Amino acid sequence: MNRLFVVLAAVAVAASLLGAQVKTVHFKKLQECFPSKPLAGFVQEKPTGSTQTSMGMSTSEARVEYHAIPKDTAAQEQTEPVLRIELKISDMVMMPYALMQFSMQQDYENETEDSYEKSLKVLGKYPGREEIRKGDSKSCRLMFAVANRFLVEAQADGTDDMQVLDNALRGMDLAKLESCATPQ
Repeated sequence: MNRLFVVLAAVAVAASLLGAQVKTVHFKKLQECFPSKPLAGFVQEKPTGSTQTSMGMSTSEARVEYHAIPKDTAAQEQTEPVLRIELKISDMVMMPYALMQFSMQQDYENETEDSYEKSLKVLGKYPGREEIRKGDSKSCRLMFAVANRFLVEAQADGTDDMQVLDNALRGMDLAKLESCATPQ
């Protein structure tokens, strides 16, 4: 894995020296792709993000969290785990081969006693992978590539119901994210 990172870093440095560097999309532009309407039953936290440039290389990432609205705010004790959703977009322009894993693992599946992972087309279009953990610490996660440039991650803690993430992703403006991949 370290060897792969070194090769990818060398490719990125070589590309920047040759003037082929594409500018990273600013995190505020990435934030515009998050759901514009509130997710039903959730409170949205303030979106966060960062865009960094160092030694000619830049990275950009945006994220937002949602927390389930408690059903009984008067209750002193929380009986069910708190449901939390996190959406994250990373611009992978400096690592062009990092997203290749999704297109190459088109028929991947792994199952254990309390979890499974498999490759799939997210929303019927984007190559990615889903992971579900069952048991005491339920969670589900989707990771997928958009325009072979952006890594979108959606994670829900406190549930193993993928429909929760599907609803959140349907609120995102992924077409706008795709349009960010081409220079304007």
